[in-house]
Amino acid sequence: MKSKFVTAGLSILSVLILLASGSEVLAHVSEQGIVLLLPTGTYILSGCLAVIFSMVIVTMLPHRMVFSIFSTKELKLSLLEPLFLNQRLRNVTSIASLTLVIWLIILGLIGSRDPLTNLLPLTIWTFFWILLYMLHCLMGNIWAWVNPWTGVWNLVARNPKGLFDMPHWVDKWSAIILFFIFYLFIIVDLAPDDPARLAIVVFSYLSFNFLGIALFGRQSWMNNVECFTVLFTLLSRLAPLHHDTRSNTWRIGLFGWRSLTEKTSLSEAVFLLTVLACGSFDGLNETFWWLAQIGINPLAFPGRSAVVIQSTTGMFIALFLVCTIFAITVCLSTVLVRYFTNNSKEHDKKYVLLFNMMALTVLPITAVYHGSHYYISFLVNSQYLVAALSDPFSAGANYLRLVDYQVTTGYLGDIASVRKIWLTQAGLVVFGHILAVLMAHYLIARQFPSRKDAIAFHVPIAIFMAAYTWFGLWLLAAPKGA
Repeated sequence: MKSKFVTAGLSILSVLILLASGSEVLAHVSEQGIVLLLPTGTYILSGCLAVIFSMVIVTMLPHRMVFSIFSTKELKLSLLEPLFLNQRLRNVTSIASLTLVIWLIILGLIGSRDPLTNLLPLTIWTFFWILLYMLHCLMGNIWAWVNPWTGVWNLVARNPKGLFDMPHWVDKWSAIILFFIFYLFIIVDLAPDDPARLAIVVFSYLSFNFLGIALFGRQSWMNNVECFTVLFTLLSRLAPLHHDTRSNTWRIGLFGWRSLTEKTSLSEAVFLLTVLACGSFDGLNETFWWLAQIGINPLAFPGRSAVVIQSTTGMFIALFLVCTIFAITVCLSTVLVRYFTNNSKEHDKKYVLLFNMMALTVLPITAVYHGSHYYISFLVNSQYLVAALSDPFSAGANYLRLVDYQVTTGYLGDIASVRKIWLTQAGLVVFGHILAVLMAHYLIARQFPSRKDAIAFHVPIAIFMAAYTWFGLWLLAAPKGA
């Protein structure tokens, strides 16, 4: 029980620190959005102190208290079980999703060329890439119900296993490549929100996966190659509520508890680091700092066509740096355990096992930064999405009976509103890092029963997380020019 209070106290403390320092947040709307003019150093320091303080507190706790933080409680939700286990219902929702995707593709090809009135880019970039992404962290694996491939395939396939066996070595490596290409499209493509252009991309990816399923089978292809299935499955491990099909029970616990009970392969670990690297560069490439490094005047941005090579190179560098730094961090942790504790032989763990294990801790960091980074975009574009739903063909219709509905961004020019927005973003980032700290120490304590060994292993990990807290808050505070 004490550990629950400790966890709650850490979260509240982080928010209080941010609120205490958040009295002078200023902002204005630039050509790309909001440039936050605020006491950057104060915010960064306060957020990092909150995370560091949580690290100190957690390392002082006995292992049993650390374990109790992620203890779960069984829930009686018998009414949901028939619905949740109904495969036919999943097929229906999947086919409905496919129908929707096809309709959106048609709208993208023949509908309005304005990305703020066409439902295809609004649905993909606002609903799918922001809302659905975050809902997986809260509600579990929704993608298993709404992906557009499995439903129709389950109904028409004569050979569910496919024509060929998936090679064992494929694992999640193909998903990493596809996800990286997807992020290149987001950052490097000249017009990723152009309806017609996006329609072709969505149709191509839809067809590509149907072909892959036909060749290698639904389960093998979806679980190893289809990058969003891999992504959303991993993100769903953060959800506090989970249905265990083996015991047919519902359990609830702290965010991330389920990720601590499942093994992680090397390809899954690298996939998580790839998501973190891509998301980080997605924020970095918009900053004045990055534009200055590539010789671009942020106040006179020439357009994406002028920075294609630089952005592509930056993506690869970001991936290399994140994976390398994380690998070195885990290596330093193993060195400290081996050479600076008394039980080096007993706890000389395999490096790959430890690398895979600690990669799980970037899950909450990745999720919260994604939500923080796209928070303002969601506030604005969700309004355009509602308006487009009321008039999907841009013909002046008003199917939702919206009276005098107007998209507003006035709150972005209001000091009080901008202060609340930024503190929400920063508080989310700090909360995610504190959760990562708790998850890390749980995993470390499970591998190293000795507190001395656990602390020795945790020190480099803690430094990495504190540094990434600083980086994440700096990205939120840094002026944007692209």
